[in-house]
This record gives sequence, C-alpha cells and structure tokens, in this order.
Amino acid sequence: MFPYNKDSRKLLDTALGNLPADLVIVNGTLMDVYSGRIIPGRSVAVAGEWIAYTGEDAAHTIGENTRIIDANGRLIAPGYIDSHTHIANYSDLSDILKYLIPGGTTTVVTEVETYGISMGAEGISLFLEQIKDRPVKIFCLIPPLVAISPALNSRFITNAEAERLLENEMVLGLGESYWQNAILPGDDRIIELIQTTLKAGKTVQGHSAGASDRKLAAYASTGVQSCHESVSSEDVLAKIEMGLYNIVREGHIRRDLGSIRSLIGKIDLRRCTLCTDGVDPEGLLANGYLVDVVQEAVDMGISPMDALRMVTLNPAENLRIDHLVGGIAPGHFADILLLPEPGKMYPDIVISMGKVIAEEGKNAASLKRIPFPEKMLNTVNVQKVKPQDFTVYHKASSGDSVRLIEIQENGLVAREGTAKISSVRKVLFPPESDVLKLTFIESVTGNGEKFTGFVKNWGQKKGAIATSLCWDSAGIIAIGANDADLAAAINRVIDMQGGIAVSVNEKIKYDIPFRIGAYVSGLPVEELNTRIFDLKNLLFVLGVKYEYPILTLTTLTTPAIPFIRITEKGYFRFRENDYAGI
Repeated sequence: MFPYNKDSRKLLDTALGNLPADLVIVNGTLMDVYSGRIIPGRSVAVAGEWIAYTGEDAAHTIGENTRIIDANGRLIAPGYIDSHTHIANYSDLSDILKYLIPGGTTTVVTEVETYGISMGAEGISLFLEQIKDRPVKIFCLIPPLVAISPALNSRFITNAEAERLLENEMVLGLGESYWQNAILPGDDRIIELIQTTLKAGKTVQGHSAGASDRKLAAYASTGVQSCHESVSSEDVLAKIEMGLYNIVREGHIRRDLGSIRSLIGKIDLRRCTLCTDGVDPEGLLANGYLVDVVQEAVDMGISPMDALRMVTLNPAENLRIDHLVGGIAPGHFADILLLPEPGKMYPDIVISMGKVIAEEGKNAASLKRIPFPEKMLNTVNVQKVKPQDFTVYHKASSGDSVRLIEIQENGLVAREGTAKISSVRKVLFPPESDVLKLTFIESVTGNGEKFTGFVKNWGQKKGAIATSLCWDSAGIIAIGANDADLAAAINRVIDMQGGIAVSVNEKIKYDIPFRIGAYVSGLPVEELNTRIFDLKNLLFVLGVKYEYPILTLTTLTTPAIPFIRITEKGYFRFRENDYAGI
C-alpha cells in the first residue's frame, strides 16, 4: 500500500546498472534544492515510480526499452507541492486535475472539511476512496470541524475516529483549527485532537488569524506547526519566530504573497511555503493551478531557487514527507519537471511517479470520475419551508431598533450593527435602508431549526438568494428582500439537495446544483465557471456589489472571520462569545 510499495532491490540494482531504468533524463541542469546549486550536465534514472540514480552520466542504466528524454540543457526540478488547499470543493476531482497537472503540481495536501461537514468521519473515508490511484499524490488532513453552529457537533471527529484515520498513509495529520478554539478555556477537544495527531507522528496545521504575542505563543505551544493566515510582514516574522512554518496564501480566498515582499533578501525563506488555499473555477481556467503563484513569486523578486524550495523541499519538510517528495534524489518519488530556463516556472514536461503526465501545457494522464454513494448525494436534511416561516415579530422591549449583521467593504469581515424599523409589530424596514432578511437553517438533525435576522450592505433590491455552500456549518443560508422569495430560493436548494438558487417574484431565475455533499457540483469545470459567471451578473443586476458575492454569503456562517456571524441559535458574537437575537 502507498507509499511503502518501493522495491528497494530493484532501485539499487538500477542505480548500479544491473537492471535497466524505465526512464532516463539526460543532458539536464539540476536545480538541487538541497544545496541551493544549479548544476549543469546532470542525468536522472527512474525505476517504476521512484528515482534510482542522479548524477553526471546515467548511460549505465539505459536498456533496450528505456525511454530517454533529452533535456537539452533545460532545468530538472522537483514537482510542485500545494501545501494547503481545499480541493474538495466546487468540482469533481478529475475535472480539477485536468487543469492542475499541466502546471507541474504533483503533490496536493488538502483540507477536507466539506466531506466532514456532510457526513463526519464517514465522509473523510469516502474522500480517501476518491484520491486512490490518481496520477498525482493527494494527501488529506483530518478536519477539526470547528463550528459555531451547535447542530454540527454530532459530526465532530472523535479521538477514536482520528486515531483510525491517522493510520491511513494518505492522511498527513490534523487540518487547520482556529486558535481561539484551541486556547480558550472550557473545551479541550481541539487540544486532544492535536495531541492524538502528534502521538501518531503526524503534522498539525494551524490557523492563527488575529493571534499575536502571548496568544500566538499559547497557540504554538499546543503543537501546531504552520499557519497560512499572515497578511503582513510583521505577521510572517511573528510566525517564524514562534517556530511555525509560514504558509503564504495566494488564491481565491485571499492573495497574501505581498506579505513577504519587504522581507526578500532580509530573511531566510526556508520556513516559508506557498499555497493556493483553494482555487475557484474562474481562477483554475484563467491561471492554472499553483504554477501561477510560483511564477508570481519569482516575478516579485524571490530567486527561482527560493521560490522552488517554497513549493518543494520546504513544504515536504514541514509535512514530514521529505523522504518521499520535495527533491530530486534517489529513493524519492520520480516527480520531475523540465523547466525551460531559469525564472520560467511553467514546465515543458511534467513527470509524476515516473510517468509523463503532461507535455507542453497539455494533460496526458488518464482521469476518471469515481462514483459517489447515494448517501453522499442526499445530505440536505431539511423540510420545505413557507413564506410565513420567516416572519420576524418585534418585541416591545427591543425599542425601535433591531440588531443586524453589517457587511464591511471587503465583503468578508462583518460587524454588529442596528437599524430602525418602520412598523410596530412585524419587523420591516424602509426600502432605502438596504436592510434585508438573513436566515440560516441547519440541515443535520432533520428538525430544521433556524434563525432569521437581518443583514446590511448586501445591496440586493429584490428577490432572494439561498445556498448550501456554508462555511463550517451544515445548512442553508439565504438573504432576501421578501419572505416569498426566501422560501422559493431555499426550497429550490432543498430540491437540488445542495446548490445555489436565486428567486425573483417567486420564480427561480437561476440555479446551480452542488449535490455531492451539498458542496461539490457534478458539472464540468468549464460549465460551472460559466454558470457562476452568469449568476454573479444576475446578482449585480439585482444590486449586489461585491466582486465575489458567493464567498461573502457563504462565509457568514464561519468562525474564521470576525466579528459576528449567523447560526440556527441566533447571531454568534465573537468578542462576547455568545448567541444573540435581534
């Protein structure tokens, strides 16, 4: 079973010339990430999935059936590693790999929280079936499932389940756990998961956004080994000083590569890695996968060797897989790129586990869709709703104002606000107030517990939008200008068993199905991208002003972004650490 299917006798016999290699690269220039040298006149011999020999002359390994690739002086580099991503979102894995492979990514380390949210530990096991026998290596991390929605508690991964999952060689450790849940008193669940992971000899990824000084030190002391939440050079230095790997994020959710710009040439970047933290269909089609980040790092002034290390040796060491990947060396997987020249990070040839899987920017690997069990296609456990379910009545003790969520300019941070109402009993607002109803319905228990509050600065003038793509919560979130459209949009998501729906005048104007666990669409990437583009245009016409409106909406349920979010129990307020009504 991977990765221990190495035939050491075959490798050493190939290195000695007693057996012929399956593939040999000759006349190359080696980018040696171990010494930092660029060495001309190097050859690499491959036996099966593994590198058997590196050196000046591999002629002794060439047999009658050996495939020979003449590098013609091109650079021989290790395959790229995405050290932190969310590949289990949006599209089927085979569709994503079609665009990932040509850019040179041969190892992916992914969070898999969506499968955990959908089905708990069983969902993680289903994902492990999805990543078997792929042309690149896909490792996953156990999701800690930190949530502010109490309904999700029943799907939290237990220590016993974590111990079982950690026995799988494709599970590298524990995924990002928000620092507040690790260090705040009253709940040791995350600390126990961290300890269980470390005892298994595996890695723990962190999430320390907003933590500094004593709080960051406390978080680091639990055993977390990395963080991808640095947004400034001060953040980067603080993380590295605490002994953490600083994973620089540049992708759909945030673009933070600039956080290390002022540090170029001033610090050792060996404790820095690059990641995408997830790529949406638009970015995947426009930029490829990860290679655009590596190229951007070089263009920003990071040396090609340092940039290469940030997606090879550095993450391999952080993730404790540097004996398998991360460099061109005997006994390592034959994950090899031929780069055209120094500073050009888009590969001409991509080799993964000894096989050529892409040439000249075109995928050459066989990609198959693996069917999902029926239970993964029916995870939205919510009964149909009626417009009157969203009527909010005014309490006399509340005065003439109600509490609401006020979305900030960047579309992610939200603060607590208030707004005056224009009626005595039912909570209503004047049209010019830009206040809309916001509701969340949990989809775990079957009881359909929900809370309806209010949101400001969304901008929509009419209709409603609903989606199941809720961050860190299992349910449906919706924003609407009236109760009838709220009900229509939510009911369409229920009918689809996951997805996004927009209703105007009680008619569905647009929808996109995401039926796999209520998070993944079965649509091809190209079609999904077109559908999302059309949806964004519709929302713009309806008055929504954000560049990534779906991201703004779906993050209103996560504990990862301050300062107030929505749950089935009410608003969750971060600073007060409580649930509040209107």
